[in-house]
Amino acid sequence: MHAQQAIGYAPRTRALARDLEAQHMVCVGCDDCRGICQALLDSILIPNLILKDRRP
Repeated sequence: MHAQQAIGYAPRTRALARDLEAQHMVCVGCDDCRGICQALLDSILIPNLILKDRRP
């Protein structure tokens, strides 16, 4: 299965990106790193989205 992710209008995600950029966060290690990108945001947000409704 092939899935393609499209970036849509997301003001809260953009606000998070601005906050992270101000904190000089370490990126995920891309060879051609140019700062805050979708890969970094995904690495932060997706685990929380997956685990959000799970209970021990």
